[in-house]
Amino acid sequence: MPKGFLIGGFRLPTRGHQHLIDFASAFCAGNLDVMLCTRPDDAIPGELRLRWLTEHFDSRARIHRFHNSLQEDPAAAPDFWAIWNKAILAVLSGKAPDVLFASEPYGKRLAQDLGAAFIPVDPARESVPISASRLNAGIAEHWNMLLPAARPHFLKRIAIIGPESCGKTTLARKLAAVYRTVYVQEWARAFLETVQPLKYPDMADIELIAAGHAAAEDALARQANRVLFLDTDHICTAVWSRVALGAVPESVEAQIGRRPYDLRLLLSDDVPLVPDILRYGGTVRQLRMEHFVDDLQARGLPYVVIEGGWPERHARAVAAVEEALAIPHQFRHLA
Repeated sequence: MPKGFLIGGFRLPTRGHQHLIDFASAFCAGNLDVMLCTRPDDAIPGELRLRWLTEHFDSRARIHRFHNSLQEDPAAAPDFWAIWNKAILAVLSGKAPDVLFASEPYGKRLAQDLGAAFIPVDPARESVPISASRLNAGIAEHWNMLLPAARPHFLKRIAIIGPESCGKTTLARKLAAVYRTVYVQEWARAFLETVQPLKYPDMADIELIAAGHAAAEDALARQANRVLFLDTDHICTAVWSRVALGAVPESVEAQIGRRPYDLRLLLSDDVPLVPDILRYGGTVRQLRMEHFVDDLQARGLPYVVIEGGWPERHARAVAAVEEALAIPHQFRHLA
């Protein structure tokens, strides 16, 4: 089988890049080397793009990171092509490829220098009509053109928080339906109802709940469409733990620190309490609005209060979400 090669910066990985690599891998039956060029001033760190490409293409290609400060304009250096040919051969351990793939005109020159056959891949961008510059100009508009592994870093995240029995689950479900996306269910409820419905949670349970909720968010971030809604977040876990148990585990605080949100909707407790097996206060709420307000203000975290009857709450929530979505999607370096 021929040994294939392609080179690129993949500074904002797109479905077009996926098509390029998938085509090359299929042509070479997986015997493909991809040279990922990264630079110190890249907006998205090179190690992160390497992780995205490696995760996505796995056994279909060998991804090599080449971190450099070489000229990228042929007119800027008289020995431009010789420098890059040398760099490419170094990455390939001195063995030139049989076939070179590219969507850009430079591919023909590189192939000629390396003694490889040149195979153009969708140079007119007709098979996958997207470019990194076009995607960067409107990520929300072209969300499906973003490489799936990269999407969690551009996703809008909106947490719905507040005391028990104030409509968090219902609102999260409705908003997810409105925006054709998914939402993270309250993992604590699923765990407590299924595993230990009659036990009052202790600190060990709180740490497990925090880990479960984090895993649920990370898993669903890959399936979300532009925005991910969360039925409760780690602020809820921290507030409950502080009120009910007198302290907050460090692991919960760590999750709060590493999980930025674009918006928090704080639901008011001005609606009737509906008792159930996990309402530990019986007919009285354990948590009050001021518990959340005090915690959020102490942390310097912004929030929007949602109050009133159910139709009014829904309308206010949608208005707040629309305002958050009006801000362009940006890269976020998640911990």
